Amino acid sequence: MIKYLYGKKCYLNRVITGEAGLRFSDLSHYARLENELMKDEEMSKTFLLDKNTKTLVINEKIIPAHALASDIAITFKTRHCYCLCLSNRKNEPELFKRFQADICIEIKVNALIEFLTDFFSKRFQGMLVEGREIIYYENDYIPHSTDPYDLVFYKPKRFILESEYRIALFYPEEKEGFKSTEGKTVDFINPEESVHMIFQYPEKDFMTQFIGNVYELERA
Repeated sequence: MIKYLYGKKCYLNRVITGEAGLRFSDLSHYARLENELMKDEEMSKTFLLDKNTKTLVINEKIIPAHALASDIAITFKTRHCYCLCLSNRKNEPELFKRFQADICIEIKVNALIEFLTDFFSKRFQGMLVEGREIIYYENDYIPHSTDPYDLVFYKPKRFILESEYRIALFYPEEKEGFKSTEGKTVDFINPEESVHMIFQYPEKDFMTQFIGNVYELERA
């Protein structure tokens, strides 16, 4: 299975050559993006329900629509994790522009997920690796599941052009964080800044096995 990673050549060229690994960003990172077209509050999902077609019941009493100042907003927390966001759309001018990218890389998803699953089974037990297509929803939508894990794979319909496939790394919540080589604990989440996870090997050829064709933005 092939999916596509868009970005800037000045950063991704090191991934293509195997000098650097793919970067997984913590879920809070996406609310800090400077690109407004990509920016999204991923730590929770809010669904707006039309007050005229949906019924709000509190303590078994129906609240009439005219008593509500606005539509009903229901917010669910998502499960914090680390993500690699890919696209189903190959070498698309529309996405180069949207992502402010100049390069598109094929990612061999099955091989990558297999590696990640094996890696964590030996190095950090309890990590769950999951890849899924994103479900895009209208505001007036009730999700099939409100499980915090499932909600990681829901996004508002304004992002539908991205046609996203997401690989998520769910760490075991009972653990404090990652242990560095110095024995220090690195917190899974930092409220003040984004946290990124990068896989890197001394042998450059190892990381390049997950990379397929590379497409550069064609300039007029």
